[in-house]
Amino acid sequence: MLHHSLSNARITLQLHRDPNVLFAGYKLPHPLQYKIIVRIHTTSQSSPTQAYTQAINDLDKELEYLKQAFEDEKNRYEDMMKQGF
Repeated sequence: MLHHSLSNARITLQLHRDPNVLFAGYKLPHPLQYKIIVRIHTTSQSSPTQAYTQAINDLDKELEYLKQAFEDEKNRYEDMMKQGF
């Protein structure tokens, strides 16, 4: 439950970064079913589908950056340990 709440909250936060998104929210109709309803309202310069796709792509890039930064730091730490620090 916590995982889906954090990830869906993160998606709505990412959607709100888009100046063409007027409203973004989600709800979980029933806690025992993994089904969410996402509601997105945009200006005429964008569509909800475009905004959602862009938000997912941006989050994917952020996660890839975090993954790479973590792996780089882990490798740096392992190298230091090999050298006896």
